[in-house]
Amino acid sequence: MQILEVQALGEKEALEQALAELGTEAENVEISVLKKGSSGFLGLGQKTLGIYKVNAIRGKTPLAVIIRGVISTLLGHMGYTVTVKDHRSVEEGKLMVDLESEFAGYIIGKHGRTLEALQFMTNLIVEKITGEQPKILLDIENYRERRAEHLMEIAQKTGEYVARTGKSRLLDPLNPYERRLVHMALQDNGTVKTESEGNGVYKRVRIFKIVTDQAPDGNAAEPGNELTADDNI
Repeated sequence: MQILEVQALGEKEALEQALAELGTEAENVEISVLKKGSSGFLGLGQKTLGIYKVNAIRGKTPLAVIIRGVISTLLGHMGYTVTVKDHRSVEEGKLMVDLESEFAGYIIGKHGRTLEALQFMTNLIVEKITGEQPKILLDIENYRERRAEHLMEIAQKTGEYVARTGKSRLLDPLNPYERRLVHMALQDNGTVKTESEGNGVYKRVRIFKIVTDQAPDGNAAEPGNELTADDNI
């Protein structure tokens, strides 16, 4: 299955270009012609680049090569160039792929939604090519770490507000990984709790105060401590 498309005058040049971009050897891929190029009549006149398809060989093409080709192709169709810097195992069955691009802001998108879509498509295509289900995580310019720190900070500050006022707060829609970060940030907090609300992939997390029947001094809890809904954040 195709992992890359290159333009070159001839097949030899196309193969060299593909191998350099994918960082692999010739025996790991197959190349075929989509549209032949032309060097002009007797080497004179206008030269026309041909279009060549680079295919993975199931069971032989390294996973890293397939991922590199798929990401380059997807972002190329969007008009962006990208370099796959590194890939590493982060958890059992999960592979983190670090990207670099001058278009990083566009690739990340608002709240990381474009990066999430790219990650989803990459996993889908790689699974179709390999017949396996690798869990590929994409990162660019350390975005995921910065995003995680930001969410943890929001969770802590919102938890403090809820504990102080007794009013619940509803966070913006988050993906499963981001919701998990929020839950973990407040799981040891004895005054507030978190719950996910909504349907689909992107759900919202509500943070609310834990209400007890008795105040710490043994008297009835004051009305001001009752749970009330508040604005979203």
